Amino acid sequence: MEEIQIDWLAIFIATVLYMVIGMIWYSKHVFGPLWMKLSGIKDSNRKESKMHIVWSGLVALVIAYFLAFFQAYLGVTTVSDGMFVGFCVWLGFVVTTQISSVIWGKMPFQLFLINTGAKLLSFLVMGGIIGA
Repeated sequence: MEEIQIDWLAIFIATVLYMVIGMIWYSKHVFGPLWMKLSGIKDSNRKESKMHIVWSGLVALVIAYFLAFFQAYLGVTTVSDGMFVGFCVWLGFVVTTQISSVIWGKMPFQLFLINTGAKLLSFLVMGGIIGA
C-alpha cells in the first residue's frame, strides 16, 4: 500500500464543524426539545460537562480522520466527491447500525430520523471540507 497524504488542517476544521452542527441540531431552537422528549431526557438531567465535550471532540476527530483516510486512498480532490464519500459512509455504516435500535430496541422512528439526520449533515459537511 502506498503512502497517502492526510490534511490535518482539514481534519481539524471538519472536527470543529461536526461539533458545531451537533450543538445547533440538538439546540432548543432546532430539534433539542423533541429529541429530549423522544429520548426520555428531562431538562434537569441534561447537563453538559467538559468531559462530554472532550468525548464528542474525540469521536468527531476519529470520524474526520477516517473520512480523510478513505478520501485520500480514493484520490478524492473535489468538494462534491468528498460529500459523496461522506454520504456513502453515512449510508453504509451509520444508518445500517442505528436502524438496529429501531428494529430491536423499539427506538421511535422519529428519534432515529433526528439522530441520523444530524449525522448525515455532519458527514456531508465533513466530507466536503476534507475533499476540497
